[in-house]
Amino acid sequence: MKKIKILTIIAIVALSYSCNNSALQGMLNESETGIIVSEEEKAKFQNQIETFNTFTKGFYNEDIDLLMGVMADSAKWSPPSYNGNKVLDVVDFRAAVTNYFDTFDKITFNEGEGLVGSDNAFWSGSLYSAGETNTDPSVMRVYGTWSMVHTKTSAPVYNKWYGVLTFNEDGKIAVFSDWMDVGGMETQIQNFVDVNSHVCDENCGKEGHVCPHHPEIN
Repeated sequence: MKKIKILTIIAIVALSYSCNNSALQGMLNESETGIIVSEEEKAKFQNQIETFNTFTKGFYNEDIDLLMGVMADSAKWSPPSYNGNKVLDVVDFRAAVTNYFDTFDKITFNEGEGLVGSDNAFWSGSLYSAGETNTDPSVMRVYGTWSMVHTKTSAPVYNKWYGVLTFNEDGKIAVFSDWMDVGGMETQIQNFVDVNSHVCDENCGKEGHVCPHHPEIN
């Protein structure tokens, strides 16, 4: 009888440990807040990153069909230049992209560049927010820089950039808002032109002569 009691106690302890261990493993698989990100949400997030990479590849290759292929037909766009908060449609966006193709070469997105303390370019979900906490990856924030070469002057142009993209059920970009210093791009081009269009006089390069446009030979 005593032996049976001991075996019963051991079985109860083992069962209790198994349950507690399962609970512990479950806790380890969750974040500190108890929020669980499903495999489906993770896969959707990765697909959205791939879609954005196709978007940037379209820019670099100047392939309007490839680029517009990831945009929903009813896509809405809030451009980086302030326009009174007017929301533009996919036709306006296509025209803006075509203008970039006509104006610049080697349009390249450098993901995560410009961030301090992190090199993660892509973010989704909302853990800390004034809104509702959620794990839905449909709204994705993207950080990085764009670099390009001005076609007419060969001026190199760089811009820090931030975008918020909402993806629809088909995985296409349905809403797109982005921010960057468009005026700063024009300034970079003009500075490049000013420096490289300067015609030095016969004293440039001579000892004692200071040329503001060619400090490397002063």
